[in-house]
Amino acid sequence: MDLSGQWHFFEQFEAGFDMGYAVFRQKKEKISGTLVYREYIDNEGSFLISIEVEGDVFDDRLMLRGKSYEIIEAPFHIDYCLDDRIAELTDPNRIEGHSVDDQNLEGRFLLRRVFPMES
Repeated sequence: MDLSGQWHFFEQFEAGFDMGYAVFRQKKEKISGTLVYREYIDNEGSFLISIEVEGDVFDDRLMLRGKSYEIIEAPFHIDYCLDDRIAELTDPNRIEGHSVDDQNLEGRFLLRRVFPMES
C-alpha cells in the first residue's frame, strides 16, 4: 500500500485535539513527510505547528517519528515534545493509530486520504 499523498489529520488527546493535514512521500518501506496542524489545548488556546516526520511502512503497520518542528503561530510559549505514531494499515484511504511523546502523553489519531501522489 503506497501512502504517498495528502491526508486530513485529526488527533484527540487528554488535554485537547489537533486538526490539520499531512503530506507523505513513500519510497519502498521508507516514508517521510510533514504534518501541519492547529493544536487546541483545553482552557489555554491554540497554536499552529509544522512537524517533519519519517518512518517505516511494514505490511500492515506504520511507524512515524517526529524529527523536527517549527511553531508557525502561537499566542504563548510552547515547549513541544515530538511524538512517535504507530498505526495499523487496513484501508488504503484511512490510517488510524496512537501516539506517545517523551512525556508519555498519549493520543489517538486518524488520517484520511485526500489525494494520492502522481507517480
